Amino acid sequence: MTTKEPRGRLFQDSEFVFTEFDGLKVEQIIICEDPTAEPVLVFLKVENRNWHQYFLDAGIGFWENWDTLNDTKDDEFRYIDSTDILELRGKIISKIHCRSDLVNSKITIEFDGKEELILRCVNPEVFDSRCELVKIKQPAGNNA
Repeated sequence: MTTKEPRGRLFQDSEFVFTEFDGLKVEQIIICEDPTAEPVLVFLKVENRNWHQYFLDAGIGFWENWDTLNDTKDDEFRYIDSTDILELRGKIISKIHCRSDLVNSKITIEFDGKEELILRCVNPEVFDSRCELVKIKQPAGNNA
């Protein structure tokens, strides 16, 4: 199935699972950072799909499909192609989900090979705290 039509906001909740990208390869990841280098939006392009974006706000996760990158680029924000920096080009997505994280939420993209890209609050116990995007590799034998 090839989905090329933008569909708007798909999720706005503290917990959700997005299965449409399961088994697909990453083509590009662009991070929109504010002047303090906090990631405010993450843009994701996978094979045979148009651009999706995701972010955290007000303690919950958002997942959207607007077809293209944000057209109203603001000079205050930096758009960084992080695909190769994070070594994720061509990686196969195994699962995307949002889960509660104390008083906030976090969005995790799991890849084959036990790697994860996590958008989370730096201080999950503080409502709507600053966000960070981290890539981690799960140790062998860890199925968490």
